[in-house]
Amino acid sequence: MLARQQSTQTTKPARSGFTLIELMIVLVIISILAALILPAVMRGTDTARIFEVNNEQNKFKASITQFKTVFGVNPPSSVTIHETASAWGAAPRDRRIIKQIWQQFDFTLNRDFNDDLDTTDTITLDGAECLVFFLGGMVDGTSGALRGFSKNPRDPFVVDNGSRDGPFYEFLGGFNVSTKAPTGRLVDTDNDGAPEYVDSLASQLKPYVYFSSYDGAGYRAADNAGRITAPYYKDVAFKVPYNADSFQLISPGRDFEYGTGGHFDPDNPPTSNADSDNITNFHSGILGG
Repeated sequence: MLARQQSTQTTKPARSGFTLIELMIVLVIISILAALILPAVMRGTDTARIFEVNNEQNKFKASITQFKTVFGVNPPSSVTIHETASAWGAAPRDRRIIKQIWQQFDFTLNRDFNDDLDTTDTITLDGAECLVFFLGGMVDGTSGALRGFSKNPRDPFVVDNGSRDGPFYEFLGGFNVSTKAPTGRLVDTDNDGAPEYVDSLASQLKPYVYFSSYDGAGYRAADNAGRITAPYYKDVAFKVPYNADSFQLISPGRDFEYGTGGHFDPDNPPTSNADSDNITNFHSGILGG
């Protein structure tokens, strides 16, 4: 008989994983994809945050409209509050502004406006501080909440349990009752005891700036001196302001700088200076984009 021939098969060993070269190729591909995708994701996130600030500014617009419905005028963007009754006599502009809002305001009363147990202070509010004060109102010394204004026509600054006007805006923050320091997004960047409000951008350092046109009478650059030089104007030659009959609200943007204000041309927007990423209530997005 013929011997049965035995056939042999060669079996390839199973692969244990990627080779070093293959791993390096995969890592290179992932790096390239990340480099392409990450900027788009960051741009999308940045756009969403800017949209959120624009949306918040629209809420401020509604609140200011509500304030005007109640008091007949927009909030001012600069005023000094005098605790001592006699001091009002030497401050005709402050007296006029307060009387426009509260026609029956009693200027003969001494008041402890800032709750520091004396009636000798003068509290000067600039635009950033007026935004919080007139839309938020007086601070409740017990809860630290902003309580609006008393409907007592002679003394709207008293914090009582009677009928009240406002608050007109729901600020995200309040006051620490023991330290009297603002909390949340309420801040006091100039340490004068009058709070301001920062926007929702991450780690924002500087507050919204508010310019009132005093219902069309005209903007005052001095209302935010030390923060921004001037409100924004449409035309360099004729100095026509944006929102000439209402107000300008300005966020310093992601660089936390206001720039100088002044002229803004949407056809030739700023690209490199500090104004370029400001977010305002008269232009969608940032001024430079």
